[in-house]
Amino acid sequence: MSNGNNETLGIRELEVFVSVMATGSMTGAARQLGIGQPAVTRMVRDLEATIGFELFRRNGPRISPTSKGVQFFEDARQLLASFEQVTQRATSLREGRIQSLALVANPAMAAGLVPGMLAALERHSGLPPKVSLQTMDAEHLAQVLLSGAVDYGACAMPLSHSDLDCLCVARAGLVAVLPPDLPTEPLDVTLFRQYRLLSLGNSYRIRHAINAHLAKHGVEPVAELVTNSSLNAIRAATEGLGIALVDCVSARGIAVAGARIVPLVEQIPYEWGLFRRTGTGLPELEDTLLESFCNVSRELGAEITFLSK
Repeated sequence: MSNGNNETLGIRELEVFVSVMATGSMTGAARQLGIGQPAVTRMVRDLEATIGFELFRRNGPRISPTSKGVQFFEDARQLLASFEQVTQRATSLREGRIQSLALVANPAMAAGLVPGMLAALERHSGLPPKVSLQTMDAEHLAQVLLSGAVDYGACAMPLSHSDLDCLCVARAGLVAVLPPDLPTEPLDVTLFRQYRLLSLGNSYRIRHAINAHLAKHGVEPVAELVTNSSLNAIRAATEGLGIALVDCVSARGIAVAGARIVPLVEQIPYEWGLFRRTGTGLPELEDTLLESFCNVSRELGAEITFLSK
């Protein structure tokens, strides 16, 4: 397959491809988009000819995405989101008011911080007609911000890129969520010699800080439960499975029945920030958005440092 025709990617072909991936078939995409199945098949083949590789393996009427097709799917979704943002921005400029606000956040921020920010925006000046919030890990979040598919991102630190501006940083400490049999008092990490440690498994972020702190105090946990979600660890603690060490955004920003939250005797630092791509943003909303980020973060126990604007 060749892309020697040097044709450019078409938005409609990308929409069709994303629909085929979402529905799992050409027929499903045709129903979803309200067009004929032959037209879907033709546009997928046109797209493959343009990009120079197969997106699907065909086995009679059945299809399955190729490995390159799976990778291209995320690029296609981001490109479509960026196109939608450009379209909505043009509408905003024409009508003199913001039509949309697109945010991205890592899971803790998306559940524990951003809803409070949006509520503050609604009270202050009202939200735009269309608000979107994507949730993803920090590694992908930066790429979505850089693509222009979203306006702002809220994410745990570290997150650095030469083309990203961090507007401000919130600093607090990790907290413990206790099982029912422990008294509600600041946690001494030596208790992990007796109680199971419930924590995240990302060794480059929270878990790295936890490991360093435990090593400093010569503590080897008696047992562990490792997960990819702070909420999972919090729930496990409420069920008496051990002590959770988690970020304060998840612990204090998400209402979990029975969660008994305490600070640590010696703080393990945790930071998060508000980001945008350099040279972009929504000037009409940015000051209010930044203020709401800071106010909600302070309610969660953070100190704020303002950076570039």
